[in-house]
Amino acid sequence: MIELTIHMNSDIVEVLEWKCCNISGLNLELIFHNVGKETVPVPDSFFLENSEGREYFSNIYPPWPQKILPRDYASIYCNMDDETWQKYQSLIIKDEKGIESSFPINHR
Repeated sequence: MIELTIHMNSDIVEVLEWKCCNISGLNLELIFHNVGKETVPVPDSFFLENSEGREYFSNIYPPWPQKILPRDYASIYCNMDDETWQKYQSLIIKDEKGIESSFPINHR
């Protein structure tokens, strides 16, 4: 089972721009926490959803496969336009079996 913390305009952006070969614009941080007992893969894409439908996003950093050990954390980042972000209410990921998990977006 995965828990998700979402940070739009995360402070990590400045760290990634400084440490990671001038990667810029990664303003959306998704922090996954594996609360289960099995190792799980980190999603390599996600959907944003509202009452009008879904939009697919696969512009993820890091682009290589990651695994999350039980009780551990992993993060992925992407470039997200704030206007696009504001029009969606849910973030959806799929596991390796295609089962979807939906997480509410809190626009503060």
